[in-house]
Amino acid sequence: MKVADAYSMICMVFASNFANAITDEAIKKLQPTWMIKTQNLENEKGNALLARALMHCKAEEIAADLDNFKVACSLKFFRQVSDEEIEHLYKQLNFDKPFTNLRATHVSNMFALLGVIFKNNTNEKTHTILGMYLVDFFLPSLVLFAKFLRYNAKTPYYQAMGEFIMDFIKTLKTNLGLKIDVK
Repeated sequence: MKVADAYSMICMVFASNFANAITDEAIKKLQPTWMIKTQNLENEKGNALLARALMHCKAEEIAADLDNFKVACSLKFFRQVSDEEIEHLYKQLNFDKPFTNLRATHVSNMFALLGVIFKNNTNEKTHTILGMYLVDFFLPSLVLFAKFLRYNAKTPYYQAMGEFIMDFIKTLKTNLGLKIDVK
């Protein structure tokens, strides 16, 4: 599997986890470790939280947790992007948001676009779009969202997602050479 395909798949996992809460049946199918292993502390923390979630969390608790912080899932909550500018970007890129019932700035739609960009990152033009999207639109809000989950998610499941998102951000920063502050 190519790295871009793996990144695209990770984006879709994140997108689906914030669009709808996981079901009890899906929880039973999950592995107790994240799909990628890195040397980042966030990866280690996320794996510990995920293992705990799989042992102790029920789907109804996870759904209630998502419902409690759903306002922050629209990344305009962090005042780094607006629905209007993201809708304009979608139009420029000819991207139809897959989660039509969610805002343009919803983390699920924004992860879906990132997944599409990774899937199609085959030339200099798409690579430029990737860098611009990450640095100018997505990562500033996503860093804040990951930190929000760390401190505001009630279940270890979504706390793990916050750690895995931060791990993903750090991995992208390193592998793509992005100039963005991640703390």
